[in-house]
Amino acid sequence: DLFGLAFGIAKSKMATMSLALYTFCVLLHPLRAAAEEQSLLAAAFIADDECSVAGGGVDCSPEELRMMQLRGTKATVGNLPMSGSWTDYLARAVTSSGLIQEGSSASKYQECHMKEDSKCPLSGMGDKPTMVYPGGRTRCFNGDPYAFAVVPGDKDKLLFYFEGGGACWEAKGNVVLQCTDSIATGIATTGLGSGIQDRSNRDNVFRSYTVVEAIYCAGDAFMGTQNQTWNGKTSYQHGYYNALETFHWAKENLVGELSSLVVSGFSAGSLGTMAWSTTLLQEFSYKKAAVLLDSYAGIFPKHTQGPILQEWGACKTGLWSSDVQAECDAGAMHIQEPFKEAMAKFPNVAFGSIQSKVDSSQIWFYKGMAMSNFVGGSDGASLSDEKFYAKALKVYEEYNTYPNYVEFFVDGNQHCFTQDHTFFTATTAGKRGGEGQLLHKWVREFINHKVASACDGVMEGPDASSGSTYCDSKLRAKVLIVTD
Repeated sequence: DLFGLAFGIAKSKMATMSLALYTFCVLLHPLRAAAEEQSLLAAAFIADDECSVAGGGVDCSPEELRMMQLRGTKATVGNLPMSGSWTDYLARAVTSSGLIQEGSSASKYQECHMKEDSKCPLSGMGDKPTMVYPGGRTRCFNGDPYAFAVVPGDKDKLLFYFEGGGACWEAKGNVVLQCTDSIATGIATTGLGSGIQDRSNRDNVFRSYTVVEAIYCAGDAFMGTQNQTWNGKTSYQHGYYNALETFHWAKENLVGELSSLVVSGFSAGSLGTMAWSTTLLQEFSYKKAAVLLDSYAGIFPKHTQGPILQEWGACKTGLWSSDVQAECDAGAMHIQEPFKEAMAKFPNVAFGSIQSKVDSSQIWFYKGMAMSNFVGGSDGASLSDEKFYAKALKVYEEYNTYPNYVEFFVDGNQHCFTQDHTFFTATTAGKRGGEGQLLHKWVREFINHKVASACDGVMEGPDASSGSTYCDSKLRAKVLIVTD
């Protein structure tokens, strides 16, 4: 599924530095099998003659930046009218992909509000899924009181799970609000009863685990420490504090040595998993542990990741090593760096990734980040499926240098598996199955440290030019090796 987007620069015949940034959405592959491909009408960005683009950056006044916004062009997808603006494009991409989708989880939880005389202990929950409201500095983007989810299970098995739900950011005068911003939506999309939280499915290796889920509602990948004032309105990116209180509760309630600790997250929760893995692994005691990323490689246009992390307040968290902290302070941090440090620091822990080769939501968000930063070209807003896949492979090739890392590739564009029923149907051949290794069986082997990387397709070199279905020969048949 994707909106193809072309984003180019042209000179005016009448001016020396006239800028035209134009977009056209070309292919919409439906997320659901019954939908058909649709094409979108082209639309144009127009900027002032004095505004210039150089080296991927923009030298424009705030007014000129506003002039670069797409003006009022309308397009049609089937019978559904749609604004042609890039912000509306991204909003549609998010909701269509299921990245932010209403569910039915909310009614399945009881509530507990932490107070001086009541810390909402696990022992008092029985077997009932519970929303715990910790108070303090925790908060959702829209100001709602924050809560995390607990699903009681075996006391010696912990799944610490980071929920996903888009991102909210500001770049070059553009405010992008495409994240779960309320506790109600965060609760509705936890995935309770589905995927790895399906307690009734015997194929689910996590069916008896205690699940502690950091709810996502701050739009900052669990790294935010800031109040933001955008468009004259205050919003709260307190995701770090939200995750911190979730961790504190888990540490106080799951004491002693765990037989199994699994840290995982889907979508933006994968970024949170990368950020928090070192802290969680060094603070809990366990016989066996695993860290699993579901559907976010952390691929961003050049020179965009560091500034966004700074804006969220990630440099104030204390999560980073001195080297990563210096990069963060300089606005040059990449979230992959602390994840690689964790793999090196914990050779006794299994690290892995689940990734669709052309994940539609990751591609959409890459393009949205590019457009909000006015980054054009094939490495920006017109990124192709093939180039996205190649960029993802470069990330995984770096991870693959660590013996305790493996990955599971799925053909297609599905975004996220662990919170979805496709966790049980997906194979390397696709989300609905077919020939290939079953994902849920691979995950079972992964958390038991007896697994190898999996991919379905012709083995080719990392510079292959045969589309987005091949398998990288540098990653082939990698066997997980963990050492004490």
